[in-house]
Amino acid sequence: MKGKSISAKLSLAAAAITLITLIVFVIYGAIYSYLDSVVILALALGVVCAAAYGLVNHKAVEFLNLVQVLLVSYGVGLFFLNSYPVWADRLNNITMYGARGSLVPVVAIILLCFAAAILGIASCFTRKEAA
Repeated sequence: MKGKSISAKLSLAAAAITLITLIVFVIYGAIYSYLDSVVILALALGVVCAAAYGLVNHKAVEFLNLVQVLLVSYGVGLFFLNSYPVWADRLNNITMYGARGSLVPVVAIILLCFAAAILGIASCFTRKEAA
């Protein structure tokens, strides 16, 4: 880690947060039966892309931090869309959609995705070469 650039460090931090988000999402999905394989795939590929950008020094990985941002953004958008019943039922104090979860884990997953995307964006605007 000492010889890594700011960009690589930010990308590795984004990979770690995306991995944490993936684990939290899988636990949430397993408990409340809201598991979505496309969200899992998007987050898992986001972890791989961010880690590859941070660990590999090759021209082929130069844009993987941007791909990580796109994957995490797609994953959080799909997760938000799929969590509509939770938002509708909990915020309106109704049981129209039969939501099984609460808003706390939904908001936590969304905030973790935003943090991972922001770190990935910051990684895009810093230099990959170590100073």
